[in-house]
Amino acid sequence: MRSASRRTAFATASLTAALALWTSGAPSVVYPVYGRLWQVPPALTTVVFGVYPLTLLVVLGLFGGISDRIGRRAAIVIGLGLMAAGTLAFALAPAVPVLLLGRVLTGAGVGFALSPATAALAEYARPGRGHLAGAIATASTASGLTVALLVGGVFLTWVGDPLHASYWPLLGAILLTLLLALRLPATSRGTGRVVQVLRVPRSMAGVVAQGALGVAAAYGTGGVVLALGADVAVGLIGTSAPLAIGLILALSAATIGVTALLARRVRAGAAAPAGALAMVLGLGALVLASATGSLAVFLVSIVVTGVGYSLLFAAGVGIAAELAPPAHRAATVSTVYFFGYAVQAVAAIGLGQIATADGLLPAIAIGAVLLSVLAIVAGAAPRVRARRAVRSTVTEGNPA
Repeated sequence: MRSASRRTAFATASLTAALALWTSGAPSVVYPVYGRLWQVPPALTTVVFGVYPLTLLVVLGLFGGISDRIGRRAAIVIGLGLMAAGTLAFALAPAVPVLLLGRVLTGAGVGFALSPATAALAEYARPGRGHLAGAIATASTASGLTVALLVGGVFLTWVGDPLHASYWPLLGAILLTLLLALRLPATSRGTGRVVQVLRVPRSMAGVVAQGALGVAAAYGTGGVVLALGADVAVGLIGTSAPLAIGLILALSAATIGVTALLARRVRAGAAAPAGALAMVLGLGALVLASATGSLAVFLVSIVVTGVGYSLLFAAGVGIAAELAPPAHRAATVSTVYFFGYAVQAVAAIGLGQIATADGLLPAIAIGAVLLSVLAIVAGAAPRVRARRAVRSTVTEGNPA
């Protein structure tokens, strides 16, 4: 089988990143329907939701650098295969235990596929364009989440079998991308154990810290917008119709993707401070919208936080993918993703508990303050650390 061209390989890596977020977000709009039709208590729904980030963190922690050893193609194929199996479980699920299995499989699949796909974007880009990896990864993942929210809303509104139908288009897209992934260049960059706890070269510590700050601020805010923003939207528009909520949340994802494309040539040193400012303003607007009940302010907050998310995420992932030595690129990117997902999980679960105990506004206010501080730190960090990382990487003789 002939290997794909550089352009086809780059597109396949982009599709894989998009499918990772489509797979992640696909069940989001269906969870309330499971509760209604299967009489699933909220506590059990939370378990189904929570097993995904837990599985993802475990896989990233133990296998995040595996594509540095077995090659990008092998890791992406494994990840897409697990994502397909998990999606099929959701498409056929007769009861909650199968949902749990599906969520474990999809979490493992995303854990295997997302980091090598992000690393591949830097490697398959045209010469001199490796710095665009962060922007393309941001646009791809945002596109995947947008499709997940819109397809879920449309299928739940107008198509029969609301518990299963929306997963079949996703399964088809995964299988098509899997066929493309089989044609990626076969590379093996190193040796070592298959299971290996994440670690990166000491010289990359600054890059990892800076990247993790940006991705954590972005993912944490994304978790607040998706988890608590949906509740705010229900109160403001007076309906919990899946399509209406999906459209509002898709506005955030679409803003992230469009911003990433428009700002794709902006380097991390400029993108991160601008993203931090937008994030602080957007989170402030979200608190104001929750306090005043203004739909217009809420929509502004969705757009502005989307801009902030995009710039911070692109800066964080981009600097890690571009500056990491090829032999450690996936491990470096996985470490950044690991901290991002950990902050997202803590933010969503912790603030959800506060919202249950004390109300939605206190939870959003606390989350806004904490995430604003994190965004400010992320915005202030990149320029110095990026320069240091460049010098260290060149000194080691491992240019990205």
